[in-house]
Order: sequence, then C-alpha cells, then structure tokens
Amino acid sequence: MLYNFFANSPNARRKTEARAVSGLIDEQFVLLLTLFEDISRVTKFMSDQLQYPSLELSSAMDLADSVIATLTDRRAEESWREIRDRASDLCTKDNVNHNETPERRQAQPPRHLQEFVVEAQIERTPATSLDALRTECFYPVIDRLVVEMGRRFSTEAGGVLSGVSALSPKHASFLDNKCLQPMAKFYGVTEENLTPELHQVKRLLERKKQQGHELKDTVEFLALMRPYKDAFTDLHRLICISLTLPVTSAGCECSFSCLRCIKNYLRNSSGDARNSNLGLLAINKQRSKALDVQRVIDIFASNHNNRQIVLL
Repeated sequence: MLYNFFANSPNARRKTEARAVSGLIDEQFVLLLTLFEDISRVTKFMSDQLQYPSLELSSAMDLADSVIATLTDRRAEESWREIRDRASDLCTKDNVNHNETPERRQAQPPRHLQEFVVEAQIERTPATSLDALRTECFYPVIDRLVVEMGRRFSTEAGGVLSGVSALSPKHASFLDNKCLQPMAKFYGVTEENLTPELHQVKRLLERKKQQGHELKDTVEFLALMRPYKDAFTDLHRLICISLTLPVTSAGCECSFSCLRCIKNYLRNSSGDARNSNLGLLAINKQRSKALDVQRVIDIFASNHNNRQIVLL
C-alpha cells in the first residue's frame, strides 16, 4: 500500500500525504476503482484498434457492434456481484476498512425555496451504500457508454461506412450499387445518376484490368478516375468523400506530434512552406527513408547550376 511505503520515510511531508491518501481509500473507493477497471478492460482493445490511422471504417463498425454487445451483456446482476466480490477480496487483502460510508445529515432546502413546492433534486446526493452504487453508478455508466457508441456508430453512419467499403477495390462489395446507395443518399447523390456511372465504370475497370492495370486501394481508384471526373461527377465526389472520412483523429494527432518536434526554437524563423515540407517528410518517414539521397542531390544540383555551394 502507498501508506506503508511512505510511512517509513524520513520525510515528514510524505508521511502526512500518505495518511491523507490512506484516509480517502475505503471500500466504496475500491469498488468504484474495480468497476471502472472492469469496464475499461472491455473497451481497451477497441480503443487500441481505433488509434491505428490505417483502420478501415467497416472494421471500426464491426468492433463497435462487438463492444456494444459485450457492454449490454455486462449490465446484469451477476456482473455487479462479481465486481463487488473482487472489490471485497481486494479490500481484505490490503486491509481497507469495510465499513459503510457514514450517513450524511439530510440537506435542508434553501430559504428562498421554502415557500415553493420543489419536485426536482436541488443538489447531488452521494451514494450512502454499496448497493446504491449499482443503480447510481454501475448501470448509468454502462448505459451512457452504449448510448454514446450507438450514436457514434449509428445506423445512418453505418450506411456511410458500407458505402466507403464499397469504394475500396479490395473489399468484397466493391462498386456494389446497394451498398453505395445509403452513402449516396446521405450526400445528395441520386440513384438515377449513380447507377449508370457505376455501370460504365465497371466496364472501364475491366478494360484497364485487361491492360494489366489492377487497383490496390481507394487512392489509386481516385487517381484513375481523376481524368474522367467530368463524366463521372457523382462517383468521383463519393470517392473524394470516402478518402477524407477518418475513423478517429489518430492520424491528425500524429501529425501535430511531428509538428511539435519540428517547430522548435532552432527553426522558429522558418516559413510556413518550409515547415509544411519538413512535416510532410516527418509524417511519411517510411517513404522518406526509402528515397535515394544521392539521386535527390544530383537532381537538385542539375536544376541549380548557378549555386555557389558544391554538394558532395
């Protein structure tokens, strides 16, 4: 325990802090800690997967459905008893006080409300027993998680996700009209315009495949469709939208982390263009390391014959 570690310390301040922390740790605290540890264990694997910038939206939808189903199953009396038993064993092991939280005096209504009929709760009343935590903490936390995840990965969003998957050349539903219709409807693309475009694009891709050109991802699909964007306006628009819909902000956070390392006091006078180029090299470091540096130097030297600096 923390108190036992600092109790033998010669520092008087640490002893005082250890006594204060030890006084805050009771059975209710341990129970809440066990509760949130149990819920965090259920959602951790999804949180780890969502931090990958290369995660597809369709895979995120499957993960969300799995986590929602697991949380819904955890909302039961058996799960609560299991959590409470684990908390009780932990309290016994670490000699934590098992006494219930002392009863608080009943709160008096404010004077300016004494002549009124008050039907709503004026102030938050803390749980006075461990059983009350089941209805005031355990169930509300799970319900809030399920509702928020259902809102984030709703049926409407699922239609957009299926459309994004249908625009990936490696997906089984590639250019499937039924899978693309929910996404098209959400972004204002009519079925009358999209259906003939899909028919013609499939024929175009067949001819490209016969010529030995096979698509690997949605980026290559967009590059192929860019010369024909005036003929396939709606499909080109949906492809651009699918490439700008991230699952999470993990990619943006990585970009800001790289920018923080680049924009230091030594480069404080660098312009926006230079910082943008350095950030592009740092974010795409795998492609940057694969470049032939000597070839880059030769191209730079050939394009700037009047340079005074000799590049070796």
